[in-house]
Amino acid sequence: MALRLSTAVTHGEIDNTTRDNVRGKFWLVGREDPVTIDLRGNAWCDVAGCKITFTNPKPSPQHAAALLQPKQKGRVGDITASRKVEGEDAFNDPSAEEQHVLYVEWFSEENGRVFIEGTDFEVSISAWVWEMDEALEEAQKLSNLHAMREWLAGIILRPEPKEDDDGEFDDSEESWENSLKQSDRLSDANMEAIEKYGIDGLHDDRIAFVMGWDHMLGGSREHEPDGEDAEGEAWKDGHEVLPELDMIENELDDETFSDLLEEEEREAHPLQTMAHEFVVRLLTEIKEECSENAAESDDSTPLDRFIRNSMNISGKLAGALGTHDFGGSFQTGHTLAILRRCLNWANEASAALNELMEAPEWCDRQELLSDFRAELFAIRDGINDLRKKLRAE
Repeated sequence: MALRLSTAVTHGEIDNTTRDNVRGKFWLVGREDPVTIDLRGNAWCDVAGCKITFTNPKPSPQHAAALLQPKQKGRVGDITASRKVEGEDAFNDPSAEEQHVLYVEWFSEENGRVFIEGTDFEVSISAWVWEMDEALEEAQKLSNLHAMREWLAGIILRPEPKEDDDGEFDDSEESWENSLKQSDRLSDANMEAIEKYGIDGLHDDRIAFVMGWDHMLGGSREHEPDGEDAEGEAWKDGHEVLPELDMIENELDDETFSDLLEEEEREAHPLQTMAHEFVVRLLTEIKEECSENAAESDDSTPLDRFIRNSMNISGKLAGALGTHDFGGSFQTGHTLAILRRCLNWANEASAALNELMEAPEWCDRQELLSDFRAELFAIRDGINDLRKKLRAE
């Protein structure tokens, strides 16, 4: 995923006074030596031909800073000081003024997509050594879109069509696991695109382009492509990821749907109930700690990881065990694949919980954390038992 740097940057400089080359360096909290960048391309016209210096008046650590390699080479992304975002109070105060944001993005050979973004930087921009016209800026922005598209393609990893595909549905656990991984990668890539280009989602041609959904460009959603062009349509509809969904939908006549509703009203699976109650207790018992953690969190603290993985288990078990005939022959492979993922999340949650138990600030909550560990182990045992049962049927 992309590395976002904002609070961890103490100060730095970006130099585009040489055409088609952006150089610079910046310093990060906790690192003595600067990170240097040497990139192909140009900034947007507001700062192309200029040197930018910036200082963060209130720097603070970020996990992403530790992952950044000291020398960055690659292609520029969007680099500008002219973008505007709504102020922090815009939601409660519609009259709140927009703020200028420093945005420095690049696609590095070492770390993939990296960007620095913030409204609090004190920014100084030199006089232009050379000036970029509108045509060159549009060409640079198009190049940046291609760089984003290539980076997202590496995340998505679309599978090659199988020449020997006989059209038969494969319900094996491995097949379902591969489909779920493809779906996850597509979702991750889409979230990266939405994070960068805004909340318009599929209505933004830039998102359609960088996601590889070329058939959707220019409002062409009603176009029904065939041949090689159909690939984007398949991914939009999810057919390439989960082809079995169409089969399920087509078989849901009125009688089947009524049976499904009756099934939903039955008692939940004990493992599903256990995981749900565990998450409810977790969030209730450490509500205060969650609030305190939120201010310092960049989504990678032990508490973040413990909560996130525990919630993943509960949510996925509800989806897998709450469906009609989850243990039936048609769903067995899917359920086994979901349970395998839940085991991985349980192991991640357990590792994060161990870190919490060793942290000095949690020394007075050891009894509660021990209870959490016992409940988490019980859920993990329940998942293993259910996998054994499904495999034996």
